[in-house]
Amino acid sequence: MAKRNFNYFLTKTARFTGWILLPLMLLYISTGFVLCGKYGFDRLMSITSALTLHKLFDVPLVVVFVLHVLTSGYLSFWRWGWIRMKRTP
Repeated sequence: MAKRNFNYFLTKTARFTGWILLPLMLLYISTGFVLCGKYGFDRLMSITSALTLHKLFDVPLVVVFVLHVLTSGYLSFWRWGWIRMKRTP
């Protein structure tokens, strides 16, 4: 079995956080539409439950987004050659 390096785990983290962001963003946007009463989303749930869910997703959304951006940004800078990996003898 090949030894896995740091970039392997960063790639897995970036992909995992990307897939977690997809339903989080869809729920966050849909609860926002419920709160605004736009596009018929207000029929999906009550305003109080939409407000509760909308506020509940603030912190997880920010944490997952920051983790996704940092890992993806690091991998992009490494791929473009702006960051060099240290060579170990």
